[in-house]
Amino acid sequence: MRRDSGYVTLATLVVCGLLAGIVSTLVLSAQPTLVLTRLGVDDLVTENLLDSGATASAYLLFAEGKDASVVDGRIITLPTGSVTLHVAAEAGRFDLNASPPELLKGLFKAVDGQSLSPDAFAARIVDWRDGNDERTPEGAERSDYRGAGASGLPMNAKFQSVGELRFLKGLSENDYMKLESFLTVHNRGGMLCPKAASRKALLAIPDMSEADASALAELRGAEDNDEQRALLKKYESFLTQETPTVYRITLVARSKSGRTGTAEMIAGDAKDSPKGYVVHSWNLAAPAAH
Repeated sequence: MRRDSGYVTLATLVVCGLLAGIVSTLVLSAQPTLVLTRLGVDDLVTENLLDSGATASAYLLFAEGKDASVVDGRIITLPTGSVTLHVAAEAGRFDLNASPPELLKGLFKAVDGQSLSPDAFAARIVDWRDGNDERTPEGAERSDYRGAGASGLPMNAKFQSVGELRFLKGLSENDYMKLESFLTVHNRGGMLCPKAASRKALLAIPDMSEADASALAELRGAEDNDEQRALLKKYESFLTQETPTVYRITLVARSKSGRTGTAEMIAGDAKDSPKGYVVHSWNLAAPAAH
């Protein structure tokens, strides 16, 4: 449903872009006694472009209700440069707090993890996130971490970030790097959305065949048909058909001077928020001159 406040938000976005252009022009034409350098101005412009892209993507996804596939790849052009939007639903990733052990085991197999067995990997995640000190078979509780001199201890509570997985007992850094791009803490349902999941992620589903994974991946964006319905029914225990509500948005800004910058935002629908959405995380990468 379109919110009237969306028009104000979009107008604000354009005004911010214009203001950034005015500010950069004024600073660059000012006397050298102003400590700001051209590099600093470019950083200011790039960050403004990223902020504008974040506002635009949130407006399109949450106020306009656009599908991620429609917003993905869109380029927003402003007087000071442009920003490209890359959008993916978090329901295409496995959730460290909500995905069942069967999916976690399948994921470890799919990425060819070597430092643990798939059963141990899943069991140790479950032991980390549960609220007790009862060790599951092949799992690990706080006493096991202390005994191994670990630098991080499980909280017997939900993972706050994917990065905490680095402290999982026995997991190598190499395996962590293989797993990171398939994981999240923002897919609260824990199941995979076939429209958002990669083929490799789909292969983590128990008994998923290569042919079925390819078919599901190819059906993304296609009209509902008998083949799609049959596949969804076959793997319904691990797939969700609910509309995604949380998105990972990668923003790539490029100023007219050639300065580039990247940011990643994870945002979700929030009906009780005046904006209509909430930002779960925001990571700004250092801009680079090209």
